[in-house]
Amino acid sequence: MKIAIQFGAGNIGRGFIGDLLKRSGYKIIFVEVNKELVEMLNEKGYYLLKLFTKDGKIKDLVIDNYLAVSLDKRDMILKFISQANIIFTAVGVKNLSNISNIIAEGLRLRFKENPLPLNIFLCENLRSAPEILKNEIIKYLNEDEKIFVLEKIGFVPTSIARMVGGSGKRYGYEDPLLIVTEDYDEIPYDAYAIKGNFPDVYGLKPSMNFNFEMEKKLFIHNLGHAVIAYFGYIKGYNYIHEAIKDDEIRKILNGVIEEITHSFFVKYKDIDKEEYYGYLKDLLDRLENPLLMDPIIRVAREPIRKLKPEDRIIGGANFCLSNGIFPENIAFTCACALLYNYLEDEEAKNLQDIINKNGVEWVLKNICNLSLEDNFSQKILFYYKEVKKAFRR
Repeated sequence: MKIAIQFGAGNIGRGFIGDLLKRSGYKIIFVEVNKELVEMLNEKGYYLLKLFTKDGKIKDLVIDNYLAVSLDKRDMILKFISQANIIFTAVGVKNLSNISNIIAEGLRLRFKENPLPLNIFLCENLRSAPEILKNEIIKYLNEDEKIFVLEKIGFVPTSIARMVGGSGKRYGYEDPLLIVTEDYDEIPYDAYAIKGNFPDVYGLKPSMNFNFEMEKKLFIHNLGHAVIAYFGYIKGYNYIHEAIKDDEIRKILNGVIEEITHSFFVKYKDIDKEEYYGYLKDLLDRLENPLLMDPIIRVAREPIRKLKPEDRIIGGANFCLSNGIFPENIAFTCACALLYNYLEDEEAKNLQDIINKNGVEWVLKNICNLSLEDNFSQKILFYYKEVKKAFRR
C-alpha cells in the first residue's frame, strides 16, 4: 500500500490533505505534536469532514485508513520516512525547524535502506518554506547524505486555497474531531521542484509557472479576503459572507481585483484570460458561501504580519506599482487594516499601541517599509483620516 506522511493533523492536515490522500488510496500517517489529538484519532479510527459547496449543499465524508503518531515516537517516524511515497507538511513556517531534525534522521535511514526519490510538499503558504526546511535538514547530514537529499528529495512549494472553517464545534457539532471546510480541491505546486515521478494524488496540480500561482493566491485570494475583513470589521460585520454583499465593500473589492488583474496582464502576457476570469468568478462564489460562516476576526487576525512588505497588502501594492498601475483601492484597504483594533487579537492591540505611541507614519515607514514621500503612502494617510472620521469604532 502507498504510504503518505502528513506532518501536522490540524485544519489543513486533516481538513484538506487527509481528504485528498484518502481519495487517492494512501495509508495516511499523521505526525502530530498534540498527544491528546493523537490519542483521539487512534481511538476512534476515523474522523468526519463536512464539505460545504458554493451552491449550498453539504457533503459528508469519512476519513479512515490512517495512523496518528506523536512527534516523540522517533523510531516509528524514521521508519515511515524511509518507506514513504510522499510527505506533506502543514505545521506553520515557524514550526518547520521543530520537525527538521526528525525528517533529516528519516532521510538518513532512507539513504541507507531505500534510496529512492521522495517529494516533500510544503503546505505553508510561504514561497520560501521549502528552502527553509531544506536548509534546516542539511545541517544534520554528512556530505554523502547531503548529496542524496539534494539529488533525490524534492522540496515542493504549494499554493493552498481551500478555506477550512475548522472544528465542527463552532457550527454546533459535538464531535471534537469533525472538521468543516469547503469542497475546493486543487493544490497547485511547482512542477520544476519535483524529483522522480509526478505524484498520483487527487487534486495536486503541477504548474509550469508557479510564481503566477503564488501571486494569484496572495494578491487575489489573500488580499481580497483582507479587503472584506478589514473594511467589514470597520462597518460592523461578523462574517465574510455578510460583508461581501455590502455595496461599499464590494466596490473596493472589485477595485482591488481590477488593479491586480491589470498588473497580471502587464507582467504575464500569455495568461489564459478565460481561465483567469473563471478563477475569479469561482473565488467570489466561494467567498459568498454562507455555510462557511467565516468570521471576520479570523481572516483579519495578525494585521502587523499582513502589513509587512512581502505580504498581501503592501506586496500587492508594490506589485501594481512595479507594473505601472496605481493601487488606489489597495491604499484604502491598507488604511482599514491600520484601523483594525480588535482587542482580543494580540497583534491588533500591539498595532494600535504602536500607532498611539509613534503615529501611523511610523508604521508605514518601519513595518510597511514605505517612503512617506511617495504618492501611495500619502494616499494611505488620506484614507486613514477619512475612514477613521467616518467609521470610528
